[in-house]
Amino acid sequence: MPVYLIDQHRASVFGTPISHIDDITLARYHAAIYDGCEFGCDYCTGWSKSMRSLTESVRMMPNIAIRAKEELAVMHRDDVIGLTADSDPYQPAEPTYRRTHHVLQMCVEAQHPVVIMTKSPLVLQDIDLIQQLHHDRFAMVIVTIISHNVDVQSRFEHKSPSTVERLALVRELKKYDIPVGVALQPLIPYVNDTDYALKRLLQMIRDAGADFVYWDYLTIVNSRHYQRINESLVWMGNYPPSYLRDLYGTDNVINRAYRQERNQMLLQLCDSFQLPIRLPFSYFAQRFPVARAVAYLLAQHASRDELMGRDVLATQGRDLAQRVLAGDWPLDLLQKHPSYPVFQPLVGQIPSV
Repeated sequence: MPVYLIDQHRASVFGTPISHIDDITLARYHAAIYDGCEFGCDYCTGWSKSMRSLTESVRMMPNIAIRAKEELAVMHRDDVIGLTADSDPYQPAEPTYRRTHHVLQMCVEAQHPVVIMTKSPLVLQDIDLIQQLHHDRFAMVIVTIISHNVDVQSRFEHKSPSTVERLALVRELKKYDIPVGVALQPLIPYVNDTDYALKRLLQMIRDAGADFVYWDYLTIVNSRHYQRINESLVWMGNYPPSYLRDLYGTDNVINRAYRQERNQMLLQLCDSFQLPIRLPFSYFAQRFPVARAVAYLLAQHASRDELMGRDVLATQGRDLAQRVLAGDWPLDLLQKHPSYPVFQPLVGQIPSV
């Protein structure tokens, strides 16, 4: 059991804004309510950030509600706050210390959009706040799932809620008409990313009623993290010593050829199950200013181009999204874009167009 500490030195609740458009979460801020995580999933990059164990201590900001209120007062009201960092906002400390609850209360007061990423059904303790926030502005929950296979899930996430519990959480959240996504992460080569494993899990996610799904691959941050992953793999099968080296080389991300092949398979499966790979435009089109909503859609399309290996188109799409977000509407380029029919009805709302 970790030691719980009050961190007097933490300067900010939400941290600094990111410069790019996060088309997955729509968030401009990726904030960790807790520093340290009791779940301590074996693959988490949080293990690489300190010589001490990720689960040894959980640090909490004092007077977090007051600080959150102060920061929200000077923040752009359309910048989505993502409670999506390494530590789970609904880890076992939350029912006792209620740090996430207090921050959400401030966001409801300010009617400030929020997205929550968690693997814990404890998020349902704040369902009234989340539902109110989505009614007034925008709120979304993303549930992370690693595998349909009990052995894989329990090996890498042995302190976390089961996949069955998380799929039940998706079903429950949908009863409240809240946008719900599922994050397949991390995908670990030959462990949870086989054709059968992906098909089985996507079927379960579709049947649970998720609005969209996305995926990300295992990132290996440094040598300490590399060693931890290797030790976990020993429990999963007879993997050769060169297993990770061949797939990652000297990089911290999996090699491009392997990633593109898996991306193609995942896209095909998602299309066959009619599972969007990003939050559908209709879910947020009326909840943000037109320029911001269209920029999100363009960035989403750029991500699909990237998943399909069309890097040049992906770069052009992201550049176009940034221009629109900044208030520049190059109508000639927008009219040629594949998603133009989706947002065309909104273009007339821009005085300069």
